[in-house]
Amino acid sequence: MGRRRIARVFLAGRTDAVLREIIEVAAQAGVPVASESREGLTRLAGSPDHQGAVASVGPLPVCSLEELSRESSPDGEEAFLPPVILVLDGVIDPRNFGALCRSALALGCWGVVFPKDRSAGPTPVAVKASAGAIERIPLIRVTNLSRALDQLKEKNFWIVGLAETGDHWIEEIWCDGPMALVVGSEGKGLRRLVRERCDQVMRLDTSADFSTLNVSVAGAIALYEVNTRRKRKGNRRSQT
Repeated sequence: MGRRRIARVFLAGRTDAVLREIIEVAAQAGVPVASESREGLTRLAGSPDHQGAVASVGPLPVCSLEELSRESSPDGEEAFLPPVILVLDGVIDPRNFGALCRSALALGCWGVVFPKDRSAGPTPVAVKASAGAIERIPLIRVTNLSRALDQLKEKNFWIVGLAETGDHWIEEIWCDGPMALVVGSEGKGLRRLVRERCDQVMRLDTSADFSTLNVSVAGAIALYEVNTRRKRKGNRRSQT
């Protein structure tokens, strides 16, 4: 379920199976539904990629590092594994922001940390790109990202950066305790002060002829590796 109240749903176009389902779910939740032109939906959404449905919602809650606790942990077996937090250092494309939040939720992260300035945020475009993940995963907006990493270190988090020029392969990543995985901006990567706070800087094993990946793709691959290794370690511990 999402974390914010839906005030109204606006629909346009013919009532196909998906829109009928939206109407039914809205009725069950007591949310009013109104008709609107596609042009009107584009104005409301700030994008033509609304597929005939737009919801008017309240502000998305954003928590602090202090509020990120065991209550933020995922359901299922991930709740018993060491926490992993995704940190975004200057990811400014809202589609990348949304895609990274989607991967973070799917791969067991407890939350996503991002800076107040020089960063995308939970805009309508990012929410759509996240396929709803932004509505479910805790978001932590910080004023100073370097200071936030220092705070995580004080909470015994191991800070791991992801960069094309990393010192170690991602397969060598340390996964025995709480971890913050930091991915950099689309163009410049990790900033110097952020990189200096990393305990490890990892790189992906990509082709020497073409090593560059989109930040959301690189982040998803790294999170998958982290999640797989954590689960293997968790299974070994449960068998001893």
